[in-house]
Amino acid sequence: MRRRQRIQFDGSLLRKTSVALDSVVGVLSPASALKRAQYRFAYDVLSKHRTHTKRSGTWGFGDQQLDEHTQSELREIARDMSRNNPVIKGMLKTERDGVVGQSAKVQARSGDNKFDEDIEAAWKERMLLSRCDLTGRFNFNQLLRKAYLSYRRDGDFFCLFADDGIQPVEGEQVGTPWGKAQPEHYDIINGVAVSKQTKKIIGYYIGTPNKYGYIEADAWKNYPAEAVHHMFNPDRFSHSRGEPALTAAMEWIDKISGYIDAELVAAKVNACFSMFVSREAPFDMPDAYTSGVESGGTDPDTGERYEKISPGTVMYGQINEKATPIGQMRPGSQFGEFVSKMLAFVGRPIGMPLMLITLDYSGATFMNARIAYQQVQRIWENEQEDVVKPFVARAYKWFIDQLVKEDKKFDRPGKYSHETICTRWPYVDPLKEAMADAKQLENKTTNRTQICARQGLEFGEVVEKLKSEEDLLKEKGLVADDSTAKPNMEKNSSQ
Repeated sequence: MRRRQRIQFDGSLLRKTSVALDSVVGVLSPASALKRAQYRFAYDVLSKHRTHTKRSGTWGFGDQQLDEHTQSELREIARDMSRNNPVIKGMLKTERDGVVGQSAKVQARSGDNKFDEDIEAAWKERMLLSRCDLTGRFNFNQLLRKAYLSYRRDGDFFCLFADDGIQPVEGEQVGTPWGKAQPEHYDIINGVAVSKQTKKIIGYYIGTPNKYGYIEADAWKNYPAEAVHHMFNPDRFSHSRGEPALTAAMEWIDKISGYIDAELVAAKVNACFSMFVSREAPFDMPDAYTSGVESGGTDPDTGERYEKISPGTVMYGQINEKATPIGQMRPGSQFGEFVSKMLAFVGRPIGMPLMLITLDYSGATFMNARIAYQQVQRIWENEQEDVVKPFVARAYKWFIDQLVKEDKKFDRPGKYSHETICTRWPYVDPLKEAMADAKQLENKTTNRTQICARQGLEFGEVVEKLKSEEDLLKEKGLVADDSTAKPNMEKNSSQ
């Protein structure tokens, strides 16, 4: 009795065999070879990524697994999903709207009210009412919204602050120049120059990207670190670049999309009516269909069938051949529940609750909706502190420097001091939560400043606005003036 020998192939041999097969297929059918490459593209990237590396062995340090080539491919996968997958596109925009909102308010805090008013008026005129980017297309709020979306989708966003405007730089435009030798005093890691002695970032290489994730050899320029703002969230301390926010969910997204497509196709096929016509003799055809005119079931002149079903098909069997249909109910009874659970896993890397992924609030109670919103809002607050506020602070410093260059009166102590008020979120149940705030005010466990801050408002602005509204109402005679109301009250009380 012969023993079977099991032949074990390692990954490299399988890969070489697959590539060799691709080359043969490419000769016989270039289109098929292209499809094979496209099908394997996403999973090749993920299998090389650090999330799929072996758990044993030494894999080095730093950005070895998140190199330029891998990051470039991950970015392309994320962009493809954000274009073609409605769930992913909606998730990223929902997160962007939750973190950034319509704007981030900037208030000067130099300590001089008149000076602060002048700066805020200039900020409004130059940064909000005018286009502030280098191309002249976006104001600062529009730039901030697009910058945050790019950072979450691509893993990186850069910004150059030049004298003639703010220049957005997308992730693929920063990389190591192709074929450039490593300098003597610093290392270039994924386009970021790091000092060998101090380990500090000293600059960035920006230029025209190629398809391998590097920068073209003759199309780059290096910029000092103080001229560039890098918006990213590294996965490890040693990483110089970031990865797309949904990297951990990429395989899940592919699998659930394929599952949904298969169920839709199965349901569509099941919805179509199929009819099988069987014959027991060569010239036997049921009279109900052709009235016995033609045993073949077709018009001899035109070749068209007499029997048609739409949508569906009529199939003619061979002699003594019968077909037994298989009844299927598609999708199954657990389809909706299963898809919902998988979508919850997809949203887990960015902390997105299911009701915000699908925007489906059916069956949600006040309590579970409130808990879900509180959880994601804590995550959004961290994003505001770690990403949004540093970017606004960098833009504000650049803005003040531009003012100082034009007018020396702005060059004074405290000119950079400011406060960024990020967007906040409405109550889940306005009446209940407003009543809770009123009760806490009564118990002295909160204050109006905190309540306004939770709604993205500044208490001083609210007070000033209320005062201006009351003055306007009095001016128009819509409310009684306090000076006239007091004697009337005294008169009524004496009576």
